[in-house]
Amino acid sequence: MTGNIIKKMIADVYLLRRNYVSDDLQKAIDVLADYSDVSHVDHKFRSGMEYNGWVVPKKWEVKEAKIFHKQKVVYDAIKHPLGVAMQSCSFHGKLSLAGLKKHLFSAENRPNAIPYHFRIQYRPWIKDWGICLPKSIQNTFPDGEYEVVLRTAQTPGNMVVREFILPGESKKTILFVAHIDHPGMANDDVSGCAVGIALLNEIKKQYPQRNYTYKLILTQEIVGSVFYLHGLTAKERKNVQYALFLEMLGNDNDLILQSSLEGNTYFDTACTIALKHVSKSPRICGFRESAGNDEIVFESPGYEIPTPSISRWPYQEYHTSDDNMDIIFEKKLEESLAFLLEIVYILEHDCYVKRNFSGLVSLANPKYNLYIDPGQIVDGPLNKNTAPVIFQYKMPRYLDGKHRISEIAEIFQLDFRWVYEYFQKMESKNLVTLEKN
Repeated sequence: MTGNIIKKMIADVYLLRRNYVSDDLQKAIDVLADYSDVSHVDHKFRSGMEYNGWVVPKKWEVKEAKIFHKQKVVYDAIKHPLGVAMQSCSFHGKLSLAGLKKHLFSAENRPNAIPYHFRIQYRPWIKDWGICLPKSIQNTFPDGEYEVVLRTAQTPGNMVVREFILPGESKKTILFVAHIDHPGMANDDVSGCAVGIALLNEIKKQYPQRNYTYKLILTQEIVGSVFYLHGLTAKERKNVQYALFLEMLGNDNDLILQSSLEGNTYFDTACTIALKHVSKSPRICGFRESAGNDEIVFESPGYEIPTPSISRWPYQEYHTSDDNMDIIFEKKLEESLAFLLEIVYILEHDCYVKRNFSGLVSLANPKYNLYIDPGQIVDGPLNKNTAPVIFQYKMPRYLDGKHRISEIAEIFQLDFRWVYEYFQKMESKNLVTLEKN
């Protein structure tokens, strides 16, 4: 799927009012599903449901949100999805400027942008309200009395987590996760949702017979993942081998891979190799050292699903209305998709390597023709021993049937595809046996 189609997906839904329980969130997942070639199911959680202190909020709508000064509207917050703090209750009354400012929220570093205020969404027991507006507008408010008319509706509803499913020969599942909330923003995280849709389409096309089962969930940040996992059967949870959180994939920054909690899993290795394959400037950090998200849900005790995450954090427009289509780049979306497809390539092709020989093999013998020549003195100065040259000298000791190709590739800092093809040639000469995961 090309970058322009992925970008169109984002443009189609980013301005929808996608708070946790809302008609627009349902509309967004339906629009995105129209781009998908993969079947899906919905997991629904009723308002008021509670697990470990997390509560599914009510369906929330904003009917009117205006600030008046001398009977003149000085700010209409309903014009942008971020204009009212998420899950605000209704309020109608008069306030001094000082009293009003206690309920006004602006982004100090982005004076012309509307900030994202989300905290009440995680605490539905709080009855409060807030108006979000550019600092440049707030600064124009003179002293005096203000009238606020904020009408919101909170009614019972269903929080919907959509799960796209691409079955494989094995029930072992790789789960990709992106959050569909954050209304009025494009990069965080509709970009992750759109790239995830494109990914499963490409897997289906490129791997008609695949080993792993691949899933994508479009969820509400933290809360949606909490209830999604809790709602699965023990067997379904056990089938999830690894998860990867997808976020902020379209802005103009290099990809950054945040490792799983332990950081040394097989999936961490696959993700690291894939990032080095596609990125000229790969960035890697430890768990929760970059943008934090739902990985803490999947890594929590009792589940302990290794969950790295990939993003292009940081960027200046984060959590403001400046996170719009102007900062989404097709090439960055395509690179993000290429990274994810490289992970899938590794997972689907990886093998354990077991040697069928003892002693030193003459790789230069014509019947093998596998020698990587470092050069010789009569040709001039000896070539520097490159990684592939060192690889051929050392790798025979790793061919014990206990090391995967990906592990060997990482040990020698070589591209997985090159190492895989080399071992395929060795297998064709009956020097090694490749055994699937």
